[in-house]
Amino acid sequence: PHAGEQFIPGPELLLNEEQTAAFAMIERAISSPENAKPILLHGVTGSGKTEIYLQAIRETLKRNRTAIVLVPEISLTPQTVERFKSRFSESQDDVAVLHSHLSEGERHDEWHKVHSGRARIVIGARSAVFAPLKNLGLIVVDEEHETSYKQEEAPRYHARDVAVVRAKIERAVVLLGSATPSLESYHNTLTKKYELASLTQRVDHCQMPLIRVIDLRQEQRSGRAPILSEKLRSAISDRVAKREQTILFLNRRGFSTSLLCSNCGKARDCPNCSVALTFHRSMSRLNCHLCGHTAAVPKKCPECGQDALIYVGFGTEKVESAVAQIFPNAVVKRMDADSMTRKEAYRETLRAFRAGKIDILVGTQMIAKGLHFPNVTLVGIINADLALHLPDFRAGERTFQLLTQVAGRAGRG
Repeated sequence: PHAGEQFIPGPELLLNEEQTAAFAMIERAISSPENAKPILLHGVTGSGKTEIYLQAIRETLKRNRTAIVLVPEISLTPQTVERFKSRFSESQDDVAVLHSHLSEGERHDEWHKVHSGRARIVIGARSAVFAPLKNLGLIVVDEEHETSYKQEEAPRYHARDVAVVRAKIERAVVLLGSATPSLESYHNTLTKKYELASLTQRVDHCQMPLIRVIDLRQEQRSGRAPILSEKLRSAISDRVAKREQTILFLNRRGFSTSLLCSNCGKARDCPNCSVALTFHRSMSRLNCHLCGHTAAVPKKCPECGQDALIYVGFGTEKVESAVAQIFPNAVVKRMDADSMTRKEAYRETLRAFRAGKIDILVGTQMIAKGLHFPNVTLVGIINADLALHLPDFRAGERTFQLLTQVAGRAGRG
């Protein structure tokens, strides 16, 4: 997937005091893996966890052993590959990439590279945990708390737990990294099943972002119910004037979240899932985000026959449209599963944002983690309590994790 690309070698960075202590713990485990426990690297966003991964892999390769790096989202793989290939650029075959979005030809080439022993590092999503690397020495599970490591279809497995078991069988070290560890992993450190390495400070003494909570009920009482609060609108305007960048996060795709009849109150639901269909203006279709069912937009209500259909709620598509109208001089771009359908779209958007060609980036959880943009000084989270209303006993935990990860994109300069 990266054939023909040239990667500029990247130097090792100097570790700070906390990073040095964490790396020393990992280095001890790598030198005597038969006695090693899984290590949880709990570091705040921007604390330099990736640099520790890179140096731990360098130590592993020195001992003629191999490494697997798991990332939670396929969308995170390209930037991870770029960083690892720039560091380990002795041979273009050193790093292999495995995930479900590869073409048949790419998958064959990458798998053969691993199976033949030419690749010493494998990077990929959850299925990469099964990569047939010989003499495995280290498995890194980045953002170990992520639910995407769990496969719901048969064969059902959790890649993080498979990594722990495989490391034990092959006498390798497993390194779990997160700014917001899962309760299970953190509990395992309290019961001494796992080792804990903590990074409490950002690198280069960067400050953690200042967080403000805006109560939208105050604006609703005054008769306004805008997508952006007045304070957020003012803050974005300030950033645009200073040529700084903004990320707006809303974990809901589409233009409107439902199509409702104002006469009979009936919403257009999915016939398979009984959830409201989401209106996507770019396609002029109603889509179900659970099963993929799609339907045409009716002219009149199918229930009562009245011409009284209204669009209710909003998603990233509507936010992008509204922000572009409010800030006509700013370059606004959306990043979600609907807008990133082309294979290269994700990487092109990230490169444009990194180069400062995009002022405001609107997106779903695709932009919530693993991204490092020093010029981002504002992150706006729209409908921050949205996920708290999901029928999930982990709703509180997952909302905290997601909000912490998104907020961590700010102030990394």
